[in-house]
Amino acid sequence: MNVIIYARYSSNAQSEQSIEGQIKACREYAERNGYKIIDEYIDRAMTGTTDSRPEFLRMIADSAKRQFEGVLVYQLDRFARNRYDSATYKSKLKKNGVKVLSVRENISDDASGVLMEAVLEGMAEYFSAELSQKVKRGLTLNAEKCLFTGSGVPLGYKIIDKKYAVNEDEAPVVKRIFEMYLGGKTMATIIRYLNENGVKTSRGNPFNKNSIRKILTNTRYLGIYKYADIEIPGGVPQIIDDTTFKQAQILMQKNKKAPARAKAIKDNYLLTTKFFCGHCKCAVTGFSGTSHTSKFYQYYGCVTQRRKGECNKKSARKSYIEDLVANAIMSTLTDEHIDDMAQKISELSANESNTDTVKRLKKLLKENEKATDNLVKAIEVGKAVDLFSAQIEKRQTEHADLKTQLAREKLIHPTLTFEEVKFFFEKFKNGDVNDPVFRIALIDTLVSEIRTFDGDNARLEIYCYANENGIKVPLDKSTKGSSKGHLVRSRGLEPPRHC
Repeated sequence: MNVIIYARYSSNAQSEQSIEGQIKACREYAERNGYKIIDEYIDRAMTGTTDSRPEFLRMIADSAKRQFEGVLVYQLDRFARNRYDSATYKSKLKKNGVKVLSVRENISDDASGVLMEAVLEGMAEYFSAELSQKVKRGLTLNAEKCLFTGSGVPLGYKIIDKKYAVNEDEAPVVKRIFEMYLGGKTMATIIRYLNENGVKTSRGNPFNKNSIRKILTNTRYLGIYKYADIEIPGGVPQIIDDTTFKQAQILMQKNKKAPARAKAIKDNYLLTTKFFCGHCKCAVTGFSGTSHTSKFYQYYGCVTQRRKGECNKKSARKSYIEDLVANAIMSTLTDEHIDDMAQKISELSANESNTDTVKRLKKLLKENEKATDNLVKAIEVGKAVDLFSAQIEKRQTEHADLKTQLAREKLIHPTLTFEEVKFFFEKFKNGDVNDPVFRIALIDTLVSEIRTFDGDNARLEIYCYANENGIKVPLDKSTKGSSKGHLVRSRGLEPPRHC
């Protein structure tokens, strides 16, 4: 797995030596766990209570390039000390397929704190999904009327009053591409012809094979309006006649080269970064292979055993282990545990949202209101009305400004109520454990660490926030669920017996 190192020290009682120590520990951790370090991001004299850190923000932006799968930090407070910032940026990294890995701990604070962070991420995704559904409904209504929904406009068209219309300057280019292709010209020849004549794609870029292929296969040129699962013949003006388009598809199929042998399926190993060997304490990671019958298999195996052969821990089938973990977690989601978690998180959220700034603003508001009351009383007893009226007006302006500041601060540090958190976990309780998307959310949100042991007491120890004491799940002692470590030369893994 490719990872990057993020290191930071604040200006308070820390120095460059702190960075060197963090990086050394991160490198040793990466070597132990078989991770490849491809870059380092370092913020010097930067506090973790703010996200205004140049290298940190560059690292978040670079995660979108999907060149690394993990951010390695010495400990989680190097990533962020503000729990809300941490949840926000971990969520952004997660969407880019990147996880935050800590050298010193698997849990950033106490279990309730980490769970609150996970809930914040989950709730943000839930409400985002709700908004997405509303937007999708609106786009679907537009699509049923054949209106433009905001996606790219293909070459040859333009939008007038939210409707597709033929672009008289570009439509001849589309027709010329079909003519050249059916006339025996190669894609390379067509591309060179267009680019040499300064013709651009609908996005204003030079042509390439992908852009030519998209034009030749775009059914919109047949007059078919398409959005998601909606298709409406005659919904847009037709540029290419049916016969020409069909001939182009037949020729493309004929020219299509035999596909290369498909690569092994890259599946999501859900337990990565949370799974550890109970014997040597190293990470347990996913790997795959094919048997002599070309059947594809996926496993979890101890890094030390696989790389150095120094651990006797057997590998186990991915589906077998993930089923055990998912079902064990679901068993903890009782009404009693959900109420307990909701209570802890709502209390912690209330405490953390009551920041020093909030306390200061509340104090100033109280003082302002008291001063205003005194001024009103002074007017009531007949004292200098003009002078005190001006003072009251000034106090009222200050009061409005303080309330605005307080509202902004509360938006930055929202408070999760008991009912909101309980509703969130009720969604998990009623979820389908066999749904891949639901299973990912379940494990990401609730599991902190998993340890696996072989021997007479073969078991998984699952530590999740619904049960802080851990859950012990027996493992099948037979060969079922285990790869037994057998390799068949270059063919890959020998399939386990009794599967």
